[in-house]
Amino acid sequence: MKNSASWGVIAIALLSTTAQSADKSLVDSSFFKDSQAEISLKNYWKYLKDDADIAKPQEIHSAWGQGLALGYQSGYLADILGVNLDYYSAVKLGASDAFNSRGVLYNNKLNDGKDNAAGFSKIGQRYIKLKGEVGGATLNAQWGWQTLRDYGVISRSTRLSPSSYLGWSGGATRAGLSFRGAYIERSMARNSPESLRLQTNDGRVIGHLATAELGYKNDLFNGQLAYGESQDYLRRQILRLAFSPDEKLTLGSQIYTTQALDGYQAMALSKRHFDRNANHYAFDAKWQEPRWNLKLGIAHTRAGALGFYPRHMTKDSRGTFTSMANVEAYMADGETMLGMEAEYRMTPEFTAGLLGTYGQFDYQGARVRLGEINAFGRWTPSHHKLKNLTVLAIVGPGWSYKHQNNTPVIADGRYQTSHSLAAEFIAEYRFKLF
Repeated sequence: MKNSASWGVIAIALLSTTAQSADKSLVDSSFFKDSQAEISLKNYWKYLKDDADIAKPQEIHSAWGQGLALGYQSGYLADILGVNLDYYSAVKLGASDAFNSRGVLYNNKLNDGKDNAAGFSKIGQRYIKLKGEVGGATLNAQWGWQTLRDYGVISRSTRLSPSSYLGWSGGATRAGLSFRGAYIERSMARNSPESLRLQTNDGRVIGHLATAELGYKNDLFNGQLAYGESQDYLRRQILRLAFSPDEKLTLGSQIYTTQALDGYQAMALSKRHFDRNANHYAFDAKWQEPRWNLKLGIAHTRAGALGFYPRHMTKDSRGTFTSMANVEAYMADGETMLGMEAEYRMTPEFTAGLLGTYGQFDYQGARVRLGEINAFGRWTPSHHKLKNLTVLAIVGPGWSYKHQNNTPVIADGRYQTSHSLAAEFIAEYRFKLF
């Protein structure tokens, strides 16, 4: 018995020493040593006054919120396995009766008008990440809730928090060549804490969205060919190219083609953006100087009798779309769009610029014209206490057409002009915890 007890004490001591050693080894591992945590505070106000809807003489859509983001990125255990966690919250500071979320605040639909606007909190990203190297190729994979930016046909959008998706993604890169793929089943909007199944425009569930992308990049060329499909709903192909023949000049082109599948064609006409096929073609050129840059673009859309190119693959996802025709109004069937972006760094801390867009298309014999111009200023102070602060303000007028259910109202061969005023203010401060 004495010998048995002695061996028991020795075994417990050995296990304790081993556990302490393992704990110390884990704490000292790159999983914790290479971890990073960051806090972001963002104040966001978005405003739009317009009279485009014939049934509503004038509406003001505005939302104002204060956001907090706390992000944690681990290092890699055994140089293979890690985790990422991101928490987001938003507080309502103000909203108009027709706030329409503005992508900033949550619409709880519990009350009327501006009382629908509410803040929210959520863990928007929580995923396991893997990395490795095989035959000179760098591999990566993620599983869980994650944001995906221009990942095949999927992308994200951010206000006080980014849109995110539940699923897996991963890829491989070698010598400038890359391959990526993703498979998602649920989404969270940028202004909502709700985890939703992917849906059609009329609210039916879509099982999944899958995409793949092949890319190549070097000092002169950057290109991606992507394919994606939302199950039995939409199928899409995207070709994006950028060529830099000079260190100051970049030429870019994008081609987007989308086909309606059975689930899309089964919807009522009022829920569809187009009939069977919708294509969008874009070209842009950018000139970059040390203190200023100028970007010009042109785009054209063909979308059949019903009319618009749809940027997004499902109701609750965001689609990859880098054309300068960045809103649906400039992607009507037969519409040609001209875009301009110009900015000048007036001081090391302050940059000012202009954004302009013009579009036109023919409808029932009338030439419909629309456009907008916005002035912006961006301040990034260099003082060491404020070096992580960015303040951005944008404001400008626009003109478009009166519509009923998004269809231009034509009388005596002419359309009725509508007017708008848009503004946006963002102040964001980021700092690292460790």
